[in-house]
Parts: sequence; C-alpha cells; structure tokens
Amino acid sequence: MLMALVAAALVSTGAAPPARAPKPAERATTPALGTVIRPAIDAAIRQLQADGDVEAAHDSLAVLFDQVVAFGDATDRQLFVDAAFAWRMTGLLAQADATTRRDTMTYLLANGDLAQALAFIVKPERDKPADVFAMLDRLRARHGDSLNTYANLTAAICVVHDQQYSQRINENRPTAPDPVLLYEFFVANEKKLLYGVRNVPAELLVHVVNCCASIDEMQWALKRYASDDNIGARFFDIKYDTAYLQSGKDKKVDAAGWNLPNILKYGGICADQAYFTTTIGKCIGVPTAYTTGASSEAGHAWVGFVQADKRRAWWNFNSGRYEEYQGVRGSVIDPQTLRPVPDSTISLLADFVGSTTLDRHAAAAYADAALRLIVMEKDGQTFDAAPPEGFESIKPRSATTDEALNLLETGLKSCPGYAEGWFAVRQLAEDGRLTLDEKKKWGGVLHRLCGERYPDFYLAIVQPMIETIDDVDEQNALWNAAFKVFQSRFDLAASVRMAQADMWLKHNEPEKAGQCCEDVINRYANAGPFVIEALRKAEKILQKSNDRERILALYRQAWSKIQKPRDMAGVFVAQSNWFRVGEMYAKRLDDAGLGSDAANVRTALGMR
Repeated sequence: MLMALVAAALVSTGAAPPARAPKPAERATTPALGTVIRPAIDAAIRQLQADGDVEAAHDSLAVLFDQVVAFGDATDRQLFVDAAFAWRMTGLLAQADATTRRDTMTYLLANGDLAQALAFIVKPERDKPADVFAMLDRLRARHGDSLNTYANLTAAICVVHDQQYSQRINENRPTAPDPVLLYEFFVANEKKLLYGVRNVPAELLVHVVNCCASIDEMQWALKRYASDDNIGARFFDIKYDTAYLQSGKDKKVDAAGWNLPNILKYGGICADQAYFTTTIGKCIGVPTAYTTGASSEAGHAWVGFVQADKRRAWWNFNSGRYEEYQGVRGSVIDPQTLRPVPDSTISLLADFVGSTTLDRHAAAAYADAALRLIVMEKDGQTFDAAPPEGFESIKPRSATTDEALNLLETGLKSCPGYAEGWFAVRQLAEDGRLTLDEKKKWGGVLHRLCGERYPDFYLAIVQPMIETIDDVDEQNALWNAAFKVFQSRFDLAASVRMAQADMWLKHNEPEKAGQCCEDVINRYANAGPFVIEALRKAEKILQKSNDRERILALYRQAWSKIQKPRDMAGVFVAQSNWFRVGEMYAKRLDDAGLGSDAANVRTALGMR
C-alpha cells in the first residue's frame, strides 16, 4: 500500500501508543442533554425574533454551545450540529447589514435547509457575511422561498458571487454573468446536468457556479456536451496554436474573439485548453478546477474534474493534461476565498460525494468544538459556563489536546473530506502540541481515512508531524521511509528530500543537508522546478565555507544534466529549468571573474 511504510514507521517508532483516555463514566448519560439544550436554543431564537438583538442571541447560544462541548456525548452528532448551527448562524447575522438584518433573519428561520447550508459553508474569517447576505437578497427578490429547494446551489452562489467573479487566463480576463441568471440557468436545466444540483454538496457546487462564460455560451456548451462524463478528454479537442508557441505571434482565437466556440474553432495554448474544458464542465454541471503548475520546461495549465461510478467519486487531475506534466503538483484558486490551494486539497472534496448533510455538518461541528478546546487550552482557560440543570454532578470535558483530538477524529470519521479538521490536527503538530504517541496515532488515522487516495494531502498533513520529532535520527529514518514511498511521485520525493535538508541544517549538519540537495539535483533535474530550490539551498550551504569552486561545479553539473527545451518561443524557453539554471550559472561565472565562459553560456541560451 502506498502509504503503509510511512504510516507503519510513525506507528511503530518507540512504544505503542496508549489507548485513548477513557471518558468519564457519567457522560454516558448525556444523550439526554439534548432535552435541555434544544429547548434552550429554541428559547434563544424566539427571543431573537421578538427583540432582534442578534448579539445577545449569539452570546447566549455561545454559552449553550460551550455546554454541549463540555458535557455532550460525542456520539450525539445531531446535538453537536444543532448547537454549532445556531451559534454559527447568529454569528453571521451579527455581521449582516443592520438595515436588512431583521428581514434576512426572518427569511432564514423560515428556510432551514438554506440556513444550514449557508451557516456551514460561510467562513467569517475569509468571507464577508454582509456581502453574502446581499447576494442572497438579490436572489430572494426574484425567487423567494424556492431558494430553499435549491439550498446548496443558492449557498454556493452566495459565497462565490458575493463579489464580482472573474478569472485571469493569460491575456484574457472573462467575468461571470449575473449570478441571478446563473442560478436560473442551473435550475432550468437541472435535468440535463450530469449530476444535477439539488443533491450535490455546496462545497462541490462552488466549483460549478464559478463559471465565467456568458449565458449564451453556457447554452451552447450544454447543448453540445451534455452527459459527457469524461470532460477532461475535451482538453485535447482544442488545437494547439504552435505558431504562437514557436514565434510568439498573436493567437488566432484572440483575433477572432475569445469565447468558447472560437476556442474550439481556432485553438489556443494550454491556458485556453484548460479554460475551455473546465468551463464546459461547469456548464453541464460537473465540478471542475482550472489548475496550474510548472514542470522543468515551463508553466502549464490543465484540468481537474469530478468523475463518478456506481461505487465512488474522485477528482481526475490526469486525463486533461499533457503526458509530460503528469505528476506535477498543481494549484487551484479557491472560488470562495480567491486564494491558491493545492490540488490535493481539492481532491479531498470527492469524499463529500455520497456523504449525508449530517455527515458533513457533523464534521464541521466537531471541528468547531475541538477548536474551542484548543483555544481554551492555549489561553489556560476552563469552562466557566454553569452546567445545565440536572447535570451539576457531571464532570466537564477537559480543555486538552487529547480531548480535542477525540472530537476531531469523531468528526473526520463522519466525513474524511472535511479538510478543516485535518488542518486543525496539522496546526497542533506545527505548534508542537502533539506528543510522539499522538503523532503515531494520527499518522495511522490519516493513512486509514485518506492516505491511499490522496498522497499529496497525506504528505501535507504528516510533514509537520515528522518535522517536530526532536530526535534527529528518528526523524531522519521517517524522512527516508517517506522518500522510499514516493519514488513514483518525483514531486513528493523531492519535497521530502528538501525537508530532510532543512532538518540537517537545523541540527548543524550542512554536509548532510547539501547531500540531500544534490540528490534532488541529480535525480530530478528534468522533472520539475524544485531543482531551482535545491540549487539555491546547496549554494547557500557552500557559501558559508566560501567554496566557490564547488558552487561552480554544482551549477555546471546541474546545467549539463538538463535537457534543452523543444522549439518554442523565447517567452516559454525562459521559463524552463534549462534556461533558468543556465542564467544562474552564467551569473556565478561572472562573479568568479570568468566572463568569457559566462558569455559562452549566454550565447547557448540565445541571450546574445
């Protein structure tokens, strides 16, 4: 199994991890807690309806949520969800426009499915709830209570189109149509869409509604491509504009007018191919992701899209890109936050397919509860909320990392695709708050729940667990185990070696760090841009010993290993490892007083 070696190493190092700390026996009685908490939540909502004081309601619901965190049985998923939902929603409403807040609140209380979808997808630290609710108001003005029927679609549109949405595709910048028209397009055509919209999670629909084609283009795409379940193959329907690649001449499609039909007719480069394919996917209801990355030759764009069979669903980031770019890690702009995220994080969303609404919301609710414990432990706090009536003799859950991890594990078992839960575990590792036993345990949990299917994500979470192991020999053994596992993924293998180099530098072993860098250079000079980082780090190490000859030899050897790119325009050649390393080598020759040799290198690069 792909991750078995690393997982086994994490689990087998040292003594076996202890059994999970037993919960107080009294807490076994707390499913009855819901009979106290739910009426209290209802009372807080009735008071909110009566006086409109959102801040007061949020404060009282925060106390109730704390009581659930402190006294709730972790098996009572619905109670955690109910408390987290009420607390989240009033927190969002507190940030709504004061002039429309009461009306928004009344509408959401009458449309519970939509209220829950919004509460669990809006990220207050990244979204602006006032803008999200403003978008909701626009949709409500046209479609009223029917929005609740399409709760996930509505929520996705509200968080993506709370600001005008556009994409940068090289020289072109398409802008999304009116979000109200987008909503109407997807509702009117739901039966023609490959996966529909009603039962697709909002977290996946954000990768459908972030469409920047006009409604006319969308109709054209739907008519032509409806029911295509391998949308990535359409990437190769677009003829490559080799004249632009080789000479840098203006692209034919730009001259004709840049839109979906013309891209199909006139062709383009990889950015146009990826935009075309991801966009027609969205038009037929397939979650897609415009993905970018860099190989040893140049930057590239390709396609990620959801595929499914009767048993499972997955993100396919392979069939919609060129063979020479397979294995290159990509980056996707999150439609909701507009921040770049690794394609591995997007891949994890496939686990939302087949999950229930309760599964997904429970993962979020347990993460909320765990984060509450984590913050309390960090700040040295204890629960100051009085226990609910009848529960005075029950010992509250401790504000400890161990209890937080218990809640996170419960949530992630409900829905392993909830990335925020894994990120909370990673942050604990980065902050040095996980013991070695906890790292071993969570290495196994991570491997079991998502390691095999998502190796990139697995490494991203497990890396800080390894980095924060104090014993250098133990840490080195784990890096070597990880390197062996990822031999078929040169990008991940190179990442492991560079982390290993950082470890040796931290422990004042520059020679061993340099060997890690040179291993990356020797193995992966033609594999990806990470050779640049390896060269720079190796050079920095050699500079400390003032070993100029070895620095020149390092660059000379690296440049000699790198293949010269095939015929292409200079703007693309300049992105290649061959050109970039050659340019760096020439600069080092100049610094060494070897101007003639530097001139020869620049001539070979076409710079003279």
